[in-house]
Amino acid sequence: MDCGESLPYGLPTTPMRDWPDHELVRGILASNEGCFEVVYERYRRRIYAFALKRLGDAVEAEDVTQDVFLQVHRSLGSYQGRSALLVWMFGIARNQVCRRFRRKTLALVPLDDVDALELASRACPPDRQADAVRVLRRCIHVAERELSADQRNAFYLKHSENRSTRSIAEQLGKSTTAVKINLFRSRKTLVRYMPNVAAV
Repeated sequence: MDCGESLPYGLPTTPMRDWPDHELVRGILASNEGCFEVVYERYRRRIYAFALKRLGDAVEAEDVTQDVFLQVHRSLGSYQGRSALLVWMFGIARNQVCRRFRRKTLALVPLDDVDALELASRACPPDRQADAVRVLRRCIHVAERELSADQRNAFYLKHSENRSTRSIAEQLGKSTTAVKINLFRSRKTLVRYMPNVAAV
């Protein structure tokens, strides 16, 4: 099979890292996870730089980057190729940044902290408190049952302790890329099992 010949499902035989964006999109839509990882590696630094320039906060920029790639994975079927893939992704990033500006700052508490289930705020109506408790319990249950140990550890350190990706990588003995991929996959899993809940 020569370099110009296609695989049975129509994707090129050249190394995946060299594929143009439109071929990677086809691969992702054909459930080829390797294609998504190539897109992630190709564009994550540019999405992060875009978010960091606007937010001025490295942790927030990392969160936006993860949210962007989660949204890309969920919405890629609606991408019609009328603009470059990166331009489309920047549009998602812009929306995520705007959401950060609108969002109220929330106190971070460990996901497995029993006190977090009590939600003592008087400003929150009782029915909303009950909904939040159910979501938190469901999130803990899904994380314990569906995430790998690496995904669960990275997710807890990120969202319970507000640790940076670099700090998590050092503690777990992983590369920052591996941590970012584990965070992305854990969010994707939570969204799959909790489709009506925004990714954390």
